[in-house]
Amino acid sequence: MTAAKSNFEYQIGGSLESSAPSYVKRRADTEFYERLKWGQFCYVLNSRQMGKSSLRVQMMQRLQAEGIICVFIDLTGMGTQDVTPEKWYAGIVQSLVSSCQLHSKIQWRSWWRERRDLLSPVQCLSKFIEEVLLVEVKQNIVIFIDEIDRVLSQNFSLDDFFALIRFFFQQREVNYEYRRLTFALLGVANPNELIQDKTQTPFNIGKAIELQGFQPDEVQPLMDGLNQRVSNPEAVLMQILEWTGGQPFLTQKLCQFIVLESTAQRFSSVEQVIRSHIVENWESQDEPEHLRTIRDRILYRNEKRTGRLLELYQQILRQGEIYADGTPEQIELRLSGLVVEEQRKLKVYNRIYKAVFNHSWVERKLAELRPYAEAIAAWSASACQDESYLLRGQVLQDTLAWALGKSLGDLDYQFLAASQELAKRQAQMSLQALAQANKLLAQARQKAKLEVLQRRIGLFWIPRVAICVTAPILLLRFGGLLQGGEWNMLDQFLGWRLLLESPEKRIAIVTIDEEDIQKAGKWPIPDGVLAKAVANIKAQKPRAIGLDIIRDLPVEPGHQDLVNIFKSTPNLYGIEKVVNPIIAPPPSLNAKRVGFADQVVDADGKVRRALLSVNLSQNETGYSLAMKLAQHYLESEGITIELVENDRQRQRLRWGKAVFERFVGNDGGYVHADSGGYQILLNFRGNQENFATFPLRDILAKRIPPDSLRDRLVLIGTTAASIKDVFYTPYNSSLFSSSQPMTGVTVHANIISQIISAVIDGRPLLRVWQKPIEWLWILVWAGLGALVSRQLRSSMAIASSIILAGGGLLGICFLAFCLGWWLPLIPSLLVLLGSAVTLELVTYEQLERLQFHHILALLLEMCQDHPLTGAIAIEYLKQSESQDNQAFIEQQLREKQLATSTIEVVE
Repeated sequence: MTAAKSNFEYQIGGSLESSAPSYVKRRADTEFYERLKWGQFCYVLNSRQMGKSSLRVQMMQRLQAEGIICVFIDLTGMGTQDVTPEKWYAGIVQSLVSSCQLHSKIQWRSWWRERRDLLSPVQCLSKFIEEVLLVEVKQNIVIFIDEIDRVLSQNFSLDDFFALIRFFFQQREVNYEYRRLTFALLGVANPNELIQDKTQTPFNIGKAIELQGFQPDEVQPLMDGLNQRVSNPEAVLMQILEWTGGQPFLTQKLCQFIVLESTAQRFSSVEQVIRSHIVENWESQDEPEHLRTIRDRILYRNEKRTGRLLELYQQILRQGEIYADGTPEQIELRLSGLVVEEQRKLKVYNRIYKAVFNHSWVERKLAELRPYAEAIAAWSASACQDESYLLRGQVLQDTLAWALGKSLGDLDYQFLAASQELAKRQAQMSLQALAQANKLLAQARQKAKLEVLQRRIGLFWIPRVAICVTAPILLLRFGGLLQGGEWNMLDQFLGWRLLLESPEKRIAIVTIDEEDIQKAGKWPIPDGVLAKAVANIKAQKPRAIGLDIIRDLPVEPGHQDLVNIFKSTPNLYGIEKVVNPIIAPPPSLNAKRVGFADQVVDADGKVRRALLSVNLSQNETGYSLAMKLAQHYLESEGITIELVENDRQRQRLRWGKAVFERFVGNDGGYVHADSGGYQILLNFRGNQENFATFPLRDILAKRIPPDSLRDRLVLIGTTAASIKDVFYTPYNSSLFSSSQPMTGVTVHANIISQIISAVIDGRPLLRVWQKPIEWLWILVWAGLGALVSRQLRSSMAIASSIILAGGGLLGICFLAFCLGWWLPLIPSLLVLLGSAVTLELVTYEQLERLQFHHILALLLEMCQDHPLTGAIAIEYLKQSESQDNQAFIEQQLREKQLATSTIEVVE
């Protein structure tokens, strides 16, 4: 044994040096060398650990010996993290510069930076090879690119890189220099996958070098390591090839194990070494990694394709071999190294792979992969006949969602297709049952509806609903929430009635407007002016004169004249204010001819009540100016006030044709109103236009017709806007009158007119019902609304009837108002509508409940003739009902002893 052979070592993994004694020269070596030498583009694309790197080392050594420049680019060194296209192509250029020793000839970094802003990275590489590499290097150049499959792991597309290589190949026809440039690609990839953009031409140039395993006539170098180590080394080596199929990595590794076992004197057989060192516990003792690489490529490289690869491999295991048709799954299995193609057939590469990746391993991995592993195994064992193992319902839907986008095996697709076909048949049967159930349910609903439509809700519901609706409306009224609405309706009635009112002929108003004030030269009007005006009015012999102007202090000039007029005119009345702020009357005027000018204002700022008197002290009562003037007028007619008999509280007064009733806080639509003093509801005559008016300047100039004021009550007051002696009244919200507020003197005129007209003419005063009568009135309208809702079946008819009834109520209330009665309109309208709606809802609920009971009874009868469809129809009914009705259905089913197990809801 020579010294060299005593130091013989087998290479397990990695690249063998060019002088390594264990390198096995194969037919691919000669073909690869010859084609590269003559400038052909070549690629060696095979599974891992097949000796590609060692082959590349040998080729570079031989070609360099021929004077050919060899460039080696290992794409593994390019990395994938934080790599941009510019960095990647720059790395290629750096490898070219280094391998061709161009550092002394070009500053490649400066060259690159000068062009990167104008050209894309692939254009820069193309320009570098054309302008630098082929110019500076005169020899032939072979560029070896190893681990070419790494391009598929980049975060960006490198389709342009392979397109550039094709461009270099095509340029040979037009540029001779490109004939000196050759590429050799090595790696684990499918040539059709190198260009991922399917719109581009596939990478179909160059010669594929088929790298097979070691053949018996090629392994002489390996035998040198077994000589003197084992007896009959040639036979041992043939047994090794029989187990490994010539796979370079396994062959080298097994030779090394046998040498080690022989040295330790433990070697008994090749199979024993394989079992103990490779097959048994292979995942833990697979160092350097080989079998785990094959496993990971099949199971984890593309998990969507894993199932298909496993089933395809399982088919090869069962049949021994299958026809090679070049499908992506077959190519992937070949690239994993697990199978090999021989004579257009695919088979397991070697016995070691078959022992490691056996039937049990495949079935275990398929079981881990498939969510339906047990079901498909049992179905397959029944010769694909037993439908009880097929998937159903949600499990089938989940499985189909899981399978979406995955490349499964033929058996998987057959199993899923059979499950879907079964589901389709069951769905058709279920649809028939469901259609029949829907038909039964529809028939039951229609029949029950016809029966229910013949019925009406009981009459006892009318008083129930009327009371239940009236009670909350009255509570709202007691709480004052309806007060504003009732005031507004009162205002509307007054506005509407204004068109019917005749002018008041017994009262005249002398107005002091802005023009009068300007002529007087100041405000207050001087006493002399007022004295002259009163004297001129007095000359026409009016019944009485009311001065609605404060005169607690003298206003010169002419004060003495006014005092003389006060003393000499017994039918002249002045005013004071008795409610804060208190203002005294004219000092020279007899106290009996003084009335207060105060008015009562509601919460919304309007005057709707007339204050006739107040108790100034325990023994003293003050009367309003209107009351004083009206009393003066009526006494001259011989009409005096009388107390109504049996009225101990002195709330009612008989005065001519009228009986005055004192206002109390809750009268009509009022709620807890201030009823101090003696108040009455103000039944307006109208605006200032309803009274005869004369401006002060005409009175002073005696420009009014003679006897214009004779026998009239004459009021003198200001109407100038600057004085602001105005009040808001119901006419301010009326559609038929001005929105301007009413002057104080006009308010007094309305109160006087109301009293005189009621006493002499019998014009109605505004009165209200007692509360119990109002409540009964409201309750009656609630009952009417409920009655209308009960008697009519159509919602449209009910709505129309309620509108008509509401219009009738409005008309009745307005007619009653014209006759002097203020009726509760707003609460009556509310209960009319509320009771109609409420009874309609109650009717709907009661009839729905009745219809439900009829439907259930009919379905229970149908179940006797059609158990399944009837049960499904009942289930449909239950799903559409409330929880209470669902509980009732369950109760009825138990009472009828209907087997709930027949109720199957088909999803």
